[in-house]
Amino acid sequence: MFEMLRILDRAGIIYTGAGANLVQASRLATADVRACKIGLIAFTDNEPGWEAATDRPGVFYVPTDLTDMRAKRLLDAIGTYSRVADYLIVSAHWGSNWGYVPPKEHVAFAHALVDAGADLIFGHSSHVFRGIELYKDRPILYGAGNFVDDYAVDTIERNDQSFIYLLDQENRIPRTLRLYPTLIRRCRARRAEGVYALSIAKKMKDLCAAFNVIADWNQAQGRLEIACITDEAGKKIQTVK
Repeated sequence: MFEMLRILDRAGIIYTGAGANLVQASRLATADVRACKIGLIAFTDNEPGWEAATDRPGVFYVPTDLTDMRAKRLLDAIGTYSRVADYLIVSAHWGSNWGYVPPKEHVAFAHALVDAGADLIFGHSSHVFRGIELYKDRPILYGAGNFVDDYAVDTIERNDQSFIYLLDQENRIPRTLRLYPTLIRRCRARRAEGVYALSIAKKMKDLCAAFNVIADWNQAQGRLEIACITDEAGKKIQTVK
């Protein structure tokens, strides 16, 4: 782990979620992008044996149990970091490798993260993508799916399918989430095309519908589009054509 962190430091790559102790593992990583300070905090509920402590290196381990003191510590940190960053992303490496439907505890936990001040939940760990929810107009990606993977492809839970996720936001308000279907071939992620792109998009549309989220297919651009903001009547406003 320390070798990896040294390589990242030498390359000038900002990271979070692991470190020489708990303070380092749970620190906020920031980057200034077009006069916007993007903040990132990362945690995992996997591998409790790798948990960082005051005097022990490891990862920022947090069980997805809102009654756990470590969860409370994470929520407090998000509240603090949300006042430092213009836009705060929470990276959640959580849950099992498989399953298109997120566990109920993840839904409750994600809502609590947004309530604490998170602007975007970037969930991952599952080898298949999961539906996207909009909670208080904040996007929750419960499972981004695989982008780099050396697993054999499962014929039912297609771990070779995913998306490139792009979010348009302005003044901390997410506007539109754009999803470009991808397909892994010979260990390389590529833009999916034709019937493959449509099939991947259809699956995501159905998964999002379970969260009452409408994902529209833009044939000209080859992407799904999810409007994140609402007008006074509660209708979604599409800002990207």
